[in-house]
Amino acid sequence: MTDLTLALAMILAGVTLGWTAFFSFIVSPQAFRELDHGRANRFVRNAMKTGHPALAGLAFGSGALAVLSASLAGGGVMAIVGVMYLLAAWTLAPRDDDRPPPGGKRKLSTARIVAAGLTAGLMALVLIAVALMLFRI
Repeated sequence: MTDLTLALAMILAGVTLGWTAFFSFIVSPQAFRELDHGRANRFVRNAMKTGHPALAGLAFGSGALAVLSASLAGGGVMAIVGVMYLLAAWTLAPRDDDRPPPGGKRKLSTARIVAAGLTAGLMALVLIAVALMLFRI
């Protein structure tokens, strides 16, 4: 039974890794190549706000299955990955406490850059979690 849960945990981690790589290295750069900057920025922000909670769910599921298969460290790292995906999505959430001055505009590209950097950086953590799961650490 633990072999099955470990295999499912690694599959979910692989799906998480693949989805992240696809978004970070194919979808986002292509959007900025094909669309004007404003539309590409909105597209990437909306894709992050809708896709990252699903990625967090995959990471949490992988972490839970890893813990069930006696890989506590791998499950813990995947739980951290899930929290980081949620933090990246919440970075892009609208805020009421940061209103621009009258006639001014809020600069949202910095939030998108931070969230995109978090997303791409999480690939290394997913690979570490898979290695920990493989050795059942």
